[in-house]
Amino acid sequence: MRYLLLFLTTLSLQAHTISNYKAINSCVQFGQKEYFAIRSFQFDSRNSLLVVDANTLKTGVVPAKDAVANNCSQEILDSRYRKLLKYILSKRHHLQNDGIVSNANGVTITTDLCPSSKSGFEERLYLALIKNFPNPVPVTLFITKRWIEKHISAFEKLQKWDREGKLNITWGNHTALHIYHPKVPLNKNFVLSPEEHLEKDVLDLEIELLKRGALPSVFFRFPGLISDKNVIERVTRLGLITIGTNTWLAKGSKVQKNSIILVHGNKNEPKGVDIFLEELHKGAISTPVSILQLIPMR
Repeated sequence: MRYLLLFLTTLSLQAHTISNYKAINSCVQFGQKEYFAIRSFQFDSRNSLLVVDANTLKTGVVPAKDAVANNCSQEILDSRYRKLLKYILSKRHHLQNDGIVSNANGVTITTDLCPSSKSGFEERLYLALIKNFPNPVPVTLFITKRWIEKHISAFEKLQKWDREGKLNITWGNHTALHIYHPKVPLNKNFVLSPEEHLEKDVLDLEIELLKRGALPSVFFRFPGLISDKNVIERVTRLGLITIGTNTWLAKGSKVQKNSIILVHGNKNEPKGVDIFLEELHKGAISTPVSILQLIPMR
């Protein structure tokens, strides 16, 4: 999948034009390999596809003219990617913290970048990762369009650390808007709000990332960790793997060997970052693994 990543990286230092962005669900042959194609769009006026390596879970952008549509092979239908999507649908669905909440392969660090009126970001968190673990440090950023728009310099600094090989960022989807109403019941809040247009909210975030030279992944986290069966199914139909957490540090969770750690990188929840840095200093957090190595605990 190396070529796919290079196709995007070579264009990442300039603004891009994204149009006709649509969710699709098909298999394509590109080079000598078969992929799932989950989005079609025009990338700087070129017909392009966002594709998924069904075994590594990596995504890439390829020219549509070089990708041949074909019937999905049994091998790709039985792939790890498809098994993870089926696993999410097979679970008993909860209002809070649905999706995959643990990683049998080791500690996975995720940081949420929800909309915030605070200037800057939790730079100390990312600098601590860079200092304390072998570089590039794998970290998943569940990001929103509204945060990016108001924190351009912070976003670009994160991209710079990624390009320099200090961080290995997986860009997770936290929706574009992250709707939230204080004092409204959870079952009518966040993506369950009456005004939510979920598919648009999800795709708009991906478009924003692509415009800015970042590659959307197949990982998704519901704002507030709030969902129901209906929205889980809709996100899964978009080809996205829902990630929850078993270690929301600010809520008092303890780090485990299978932790998917949740901390906020937007200064909205400094307590969680304080705890993370304390745990890091004590040596309680082992070298993290990439979310691409995800295997849920059964």
